[in-house]
Amino acid sequence: MNQIPPLPEPAPRAPRPAAPSRSRRPVPDVPAIDIALLHTRLDESLDVLRDSYAPALGTGGGWYHELTRPEPGTTATAVGLLAFVEAGRPFEYFDDGLAFLASRQAGSDDPLQDGGWATKTSLGMPVVEATAWIARFLARARCDLRDDAPDLRRAYHWLRHNQNPDGGWGSLRGCQSRVWLTCLALRALSQLNPYDPAVDRGVEWLTADRTARRPGWGPTQASRPTVTHTAFALVTLAEARPDLRSERLLDAYDWLLDHLDPGDDHTWIETYDVSPHGSGSKPVWRLALWHYGLPIALAALLRDPRGPHGPTVARAFRTLVRGEAGDRRWNGQPGTGRTSLWTLWWRLETLVALDRMPLTGNADVLHWLPDATVVQRAHAREVPLAELLPRRRLVDVGALARGHWAAFLLVLVCVCSAAGVAVGLWGWKDFWLSVILPIALTGVNESMRRRRTSRGA
Repeated sequence: MNQIPPLPEPAPRAPRPAAPSRSRRPVPDVPAIDIALLHTRLDESLDVLRDSYAPALGTGGGWYHELTRPEPGTTATAVGLLAFVEAGRPFEYFDDGLAFLASRQAGSDDPLQDGGWATKTSLGMPVVEATAWIARFLARARCDLRDDAPDLRRAYHWLRHNQNPDGGWGSLRGCQSRVWLTCLALRALSQLNPYDPAVDRGVEWLTADRTARRPGWGPTQASRPTVTHTAFALVTLAEARPDLRSERLLDAYDWLLDHLDPGDDHTWIETYDVSPHGSGSKPVWRLALWHYGLPIALAALLRDPRGPHGPTVARAFRTLVRGEAGDRRWNGQPGTGRTSLWTLWWRLETLVALDRMPLTGNADVLHWLPDATVVQRAHAREVPLAELLPRRRLVDVGALARGHWAAFLLVLVCVCSAAGVAVGLWGWKDFWLSVILPIALTGVNESMRRRRTSRGA
């Protein structure tokens, strides 16, 4: 058999000439997002989760929402595993986490109990605060066909059975419907079955009674709007009904943009009583939700149907990536000195959303420049590109003088010498003698500077 001769190796390409240095040009203050820093913070967040994973006393292992506590909880374990799923990274104890969640799933003949999960403070009763998070994680991780995973179908039915008649969700059926819990249930159901009528009823409850005077959301329908709840409702609606675009919805995005301070973390705690035997009965326990509004608001602004507001997004990003994921600025529990999974999670989910965000929309215009790419939004496609670019600042005289100090010195000497001739202090012969040496020095300096520039290129 004739052997095919190997192909000759291609000749090495000549290195592409470097772009001319622009370090001395005035650069406009354009909002920017450093993708390398974004990926660094993601890696740091996952390292914190790996270091804080703890085995359970019985089966499997996981996390508690206070990352320093050794005994894992169901909700925190689901959120911790979801972090690796959303980031697309493997986790060596993933199967152990699934086993822990499967061992804690409730079994009962009562459809209001069967298939859900309880929290450590709900006296063994399954609640939305845990079940919705775990169901969403199982759906996102595509664990529905795994024999060792919890029964996702039973969890799905638990969420449907515990929806209130008004369309919202409380901790369980019969408790007051709350915005945060309704959003949790809708985010889970929209991953499991977005066409379920329960999703339609939940969206109707969430969007009901929105007016121009009250476009945002608070903890309940009658509460004053907050940045955190408004942002979470917008994120939920974007997932449950991505084609929804109404004037009231756009008003909510405008309200969020007007009330968001990109330099404020918006951290606070929402507490409420739970009455498992009906709204008229005596409360049995109190639950607390640790809210971290800035990353949720950033995630919401990324989903604005009109396109994200670049300057606000960039400023919020700079606030989110301050410090390192291992310190308490990243995972500090609001109002305490303890570490918390929740602040770490919300940052991580938002950074992942930012990393996946498409840069162009259906009607945008993409300008390919030699060293940059400019996306012209659809609503401004008729505007000349030059009018959209930031105005250059006035020339920085100080920077120019530092870069060409010899030329500036020569000009100064010439002006002073000419002034001396004009007032009669000396003659033209003295003038030329005084500028010969500066001219020579300037020529040598400029020659050396150009030679260094050419070598660097």
